[in-house]
Amino acid sequence: AISFDKSSITVPAGAKVTVNFNNADSGIPHNFAVYTDSSANTSIYVGQTITGPATVSYQFTAPAKAGSYFFRCDIHPSIMTGSFIVQ
Repeated sequence: AISFDKSSITVPAGAKVTVNFNNADSGIPHNFAVYTDSSANTSIYVGQTITGPATVSYQFTAPAKAGSYFFRCDIHPSIMTGSFIVQ
C-alpha cells in the first residue's frame, strides 16, 4: 500500500527528531518531508528519496514554535500525507 503507517507524529518543540523510515514497496521511491502547511511551499525538512525495499533514518530539528505542520512523501504528495504536531 502506498501510505504511511502513521497519520500523525507528535514531538516536543525544538526537539531533535529521528524518523526511522522503512520503504517496503519494492521498486517504488518514497521519502519523508515536513512542511509548514499542506501547500508545501515552505519546507522544514526534506529527506532523501529511497527506493524500496530499503530503510533510512532521517534526523532533523523540530520547529521551535508549537503548532500543526504537515508531512508527506514528495513523490506521492496527494496520498501519502499526515500531521506533524509540535507541542
